Amino acid sequence: MIAGLGARVHLFVRPEFRDRFTALFKDVLGCDVRELEFGLPHPIVLVSFADGSSFSVEFSHLAPRQSSDEPRYENAFKGAWIEFRTDDLAAVHERLDRAHIPSFAHPASPHRYFVAPGGQVLRILDLAYVGP
Repeated sequence: MIAGLGARVHLFVRPEFRDRFTALFKDVLGCDVRELEFGLPHPIVLVSFADGSSFSVEFSHLAPRQSSDEPRYENAFKGAWIEFRTDDLAAVHERLDRAHIPSFAHPASPHRYFVAPGGQVLRILDLAYVGP
């Protein structure tokens, strides 16, 4: 039986979004970003966090195309939705806004959702948040 969710996620993003996707996590959000070489056409990018969790990104032309540059709920079904936690929610939202990362509202949620280059959707929550 499944006992829980692991501390790792693997995503697929189209190669044309590689530089912008990597810059979002490295430069805008200040994450630890490393490239790992496995003999693929593009290195896999590993984004790691202080709590030991991480996610990896494989850049492939087989990844879904972003459905639209318009950041609307109806256009956000092609990529994974990932939740991140922070101890300074306002500062993270401000950095994403300054970097012109588009956001949208979900009809069943009070939170903002951001669309990473390539279509992955990010929800940033306060460390203390408890809820769905």
